Amino acid sequence: MATISGTAHVRQARVGLALRFLFLIGWLLICIVPIVILVMASLKDTALFQSIPQILSFDSFTLDNYRRSFEQGNYLHFLRNSMIISFSSLFVVLVVCTPMAYGITKLASKRTRNAIVFFVLSTRFLPYVVLALPMYLFFARIGLQGTLLGVVLAHLAMQMPFIVWLMLGFFAGIPPEVEEAAVIDGASPFGVFWRICLPMVLPGLNASAILAFIISYNEFLFAFFLAGYEAQPLTVGITRFVGGADVGAQYGVIAAFGSLIILPIILFALVVNRYIVSGLTQGAVKG
Repeated sequence: MATISGTAHVRQARVGLALRFLFLIGWLLICIVPIVILVMASLKDTALFQSIPQILSFDSFTLDNYRRSFEQGNYLHFLRNSMIISFSSLFVVLVVCTPMAYGITKLASKRTRNAIVFFVLSTRFLPYVVLALPMYLFFARIGLQGTLLGVVLAHLAMQMPFIVWLMLGFFAGIPPEVEEAAVIDGASPFGVFWRICLPMVLPGLNASAILAFIISYNEFLFAFFLAGYEAQPLTVGITRFVGGADVGAQYGVIAAFGSLIILPIILFALVVNRYIVSGLTQGAVKG
C-alpha cells in the first residue's frame, strides 16, 4: 500500500514538473518570438512585408535598413541623449531618494510615516498624460522646454515616488539592534546611515538603480512632449520613420531602429540580472 502511494506521489511530482516546464517554455516563446520577428523584419525590404512566414524566411536579406537608421535616423545622436537622460536621472534619484527613504523609516509616529508615504506615492496615481501638458507649459515658461534638463526633471518626478517606496522596504528590514549598537559605539546619525545601513541595503540599492535606469531608458511620453530634436531620446527618434498622410511608414527601417533600441537594454539586463534578482529577494516592502 505504501509502495503504491509512493509511486502515485512520484508520478504527481513528475506531472507537476512537466507542467511547470511547459509553462516556462510557453512564456519564453511569448517573450522571444516578437524579438525574433522584429530582428528578421529589420533584415528584409519593406516590400516583403506581406506575412509572418515571409518575414521569417531566410532569403532577400539586406542591411540597408540599418544603414538608413544610422544615416537618416541619426541613431548615435538619439543614443547619446538616451544615455545622458537615463544616467542623469539615475544619479539624482539615488542621491535624493535613498536618504529620503531612510529618514522616513526613522520617524517615530507610524501615522506620520504612513501619511508621508501616501503623499509620496500619490504622485503616481495620476496618468502621466494628464501631467504632460502642464509640464510643457511650465517648462516653456521657465525656458526648459526642449532641453535635456527638462526631460531629466520630468523623469525625476516620475521615478522618485517609486524608488522611495522600493527603498523603504530595504531600510525597514534592518534590525534596530544594529543601529543601536552603532550609536552606543559613538556613531553619529549620518555615520549610522553611511557606514551601517547603506552597506546593508546595497543589494536593494543596486536593484533600484537598475530599475530606475530601465524605466528612464524606455520612457516615451514626457520625452515626446517636452524634448526638442536636440534632446530627444531613442524612443522618440524612432517616430521619424512612422511617416504621415503623404509618406507611408518605413517598416523595415522602424524594425531596424527598434532592434538597435533594444540591443543596449538587453545587454545591460544580461549583465546586471543577478543584481536585480539578489536585490529584490533580499528586501520586502513593509508598511
